[in-house]
Amino acid sequence: MGELPKEVRDRIRASALWLVTGVLTIGALLLLYTVFIGFDRLRDAPVSRVAPMGEGGTDLVVEYIGGSDGCGDPYQVAVEEQDGDEVVLLAEVIVREATRHDKACPDVGVRMIDTVRLSEPLGDRTVRDASRLDAEVEVVENVAALVGQE
Repeated sequence: MGELPKEVRDRIRASALWLVTGVLTIGALLLLYTVFIGFDRLRDAPVSRVAPMGEGGTDLVVEYIGGSDGCGDPYQVAVEEQDGDEVVLLAEVIVREATRHDKACPDVGVRMIDTVRLSEPLGDRTVRDASRLDAEVEVVENVAALVGQE
């Protein structure tokens, strides 16, 4: 197998340079987008209290602490029922444009409420918050007490 002709080598070299230039350009554009426009980021939110709701008690109203507009918008509350004696909740919020260089969120917690469905009634099971190292969450007797109308 002999050496490639000069014209073929030049074309390969030019193609490789175009490829490197394209990759570097895409990387630079991605960096600029990240800094000046920003990507959204998920953040765990602490669960403060819960209340059973409904006929069978399989619905659970969850109170958690998010943030002000754009700094902790509601995303989801995930529930995991473990070994029949514990319910673990993980609330998540979205921080909009979190990677933006001039993005500053006020340190203000906003109370948020969401509902999750359990596979069986809460009963005497312990409720824990996954975002606070499985800290125990207060269970209030009803939704009216949770929202402060009692």
